[in-house]
Amino acid sequence: MLDDLPTEQTALTTQHMNSPILVTGASQRVGLALALALAKAGHTVVSTSRSIGTDAAHPNIIPFQADLCVAAERQALIDHLRNDYPGLRAIVHNASLWLDDGLDNLQTMFQLHVEAPYHLNLALGDQLAKVEKADIIHVCDETSSRGSKSHIGYAATKAALQNMVLSFAEKYAPGVRVNGILPGLLIFKEDGDQAYREQALKKALLEFEPGAGPLVDAVMFLLESRYSTGSQVVINGGRHLKNRIA
Repeated sequence: MLDDLPTEQTALTTQHMNSPILVTGASQRVGLALALALAKAGHTVVSTSRSIGTDAAHPNIIPFQADLCVAAERQALIDHLRNDYPGLRAIVHNASLWLDDGLDNLQTMFQLHVEAPYHLNLALGDQLAKVEKADIIHVCDETSSRGSKSHIGYAATKAALQNMVLSFAEKYAPGVRVNGILPGLLIFKEDGDQAYREQALKKALLEFEPGAGPLVDAVMFLLESRYSTGSQVVINGGRHLKNRIA
């Protein structure tokens, strides 16, 4: 019972309960599964995406429509979190676009994978600091540490996102833990053909489509961990070991 706690501890506990987790790109696929898992675990989740759906609504999920590539819409999100909540439990930068190479697409991916997390982390640092234990989690990609000849811009912008884990971990320690997750294949694109699927599966030691579960598990682990910051959790089914030259 909260009434049995000392006054200072009661205030911290109440503030922690009322401080949401911000999950970006949470309207579909892995992001939606993560938002629902966090909501079912009792967290308040502010779910941001370019479009708001209602198919999988949960009372603990508060949707906020925003295109994170647009600075003014990011600022509206920041103002909402500052004005309506006493603190911020965590930020999970999940929003992502896997676009073909090209200058226009590179700019879009830079805005989403680099500029938006940079802006949100800086602007919301004081909100995170109000909570006893806060986290920032960057969902990068397993290609961000090795590159990709077929998606150079995507891998490069995800590499910048991965690098920011180190900088923000140092900047916000010890109160805010900042970590990264490097997933490989989780869920196939709906329009992928069978040949592509078979080829993609063979790139890993664990040749199956795992779904959103590994990412959800990794986020839950980092939210509970008290001794991890500036670290990377790799969930790629052993892709980094497949066909390795002995």
